[in-house]
Amino acid sequence: MKDFCVIGYDNIDVLVKIGETLGNSKINIEGLSVSSLGESSVIHFLVDDELATLRALKEANIQVHSVTDVFVYHKDQKQVTGKPGSFGGICKTLQENNLKIQFGYPAENNRFVFGVDSIEKAKELLQ
Repeated sequence: MKDFCVIGYDNIDVLVKIGETLGNSKINIEGLSVSSLGESSVIHFLVDDELATLRALKEANIQVHSVTDVFVYHKDQKQVTGKPGSFGGICKTLQENNLKIQFGYPAENNRFVFGVDSIEKAKELLQ
């Protein structure tokens, strides 16, 4: 799984364009985060197929800021779905082991997506 980051100025227009572009290319967005700061927006989204996504976005003239490997935490497998405090516990485990969380967001099928500075270490700690 890969996280794509796109920075835009009108998040609704950019979101529509990303959604339509990937949908027309049969690429499912597995997770999504949108944050606005002033007039800029930072959009993160999770996909399975990096190359097809890059190709589709390039054809649509959507500039990709970054493509990142991510740690995907399966909440159902760890039996934390619907348990208050589970997110804080996950973040605390990462923090206590000196991992930097660069971004995070929920994804389909009860998953959390984390951009961390060591995916292997995150896997050792949480899987």
